[in-house]
Amino acid sequence: MVLRYVGRHLLTNAHNALGMPSRRGGAVYGSAYAVQQEEIRQKLQGFPGGSINLVKQESGIGVMTISNPARMNAFSGTMMLELQDRVSELEEWTEGKGLIVRGDAGTFCSGSDLKAVQAISDPQEGMKMCMFMQNVLTRLLSTDCPLSLLH
Repeated sequence: MVLRYVGRHLLTNAHNALGMPSRRGGAVYGSAYAVQQEEIRQKLQGFPGGSINLVKQESGIGVMTISNPARMNAFSGTMMLELQDRVSELEEWTEGKGLIVRGDAGTFCSGSDLKAVQAISDPQEGMKMCMFMQNVLTRLLSTDCPLSLLH
């Protein structure tokens, strides 16, 4: 509960300070970002591996597992896309009361897969990937499910 409050507080203040719109269920950036969605999705699909699994229990508790044990659960491109899909599911889950985010095989997450990061050859591509993930994580923090992080 505290994590959720702090996260929302920080995001609200950051959005207000930067004059950024904040919308639930969609991009927190303007329409130019939305146009880039397909381009970045195609780029990220070129870096497969791992998965993001979501189990929604009848109790209203969801368990999201970051799974890429060969890379200490580092996010591949396809995992970033799967996270976006899982966040969309959570936004529609009206019975959700809480979410546990955990890493598979005793490791939480070591960050992004360096192979995917190294393949980004120019700063604009890097910025697009960062904006994509920032949007997904902002949406995750904006869901109605309080978060708990476990490893």
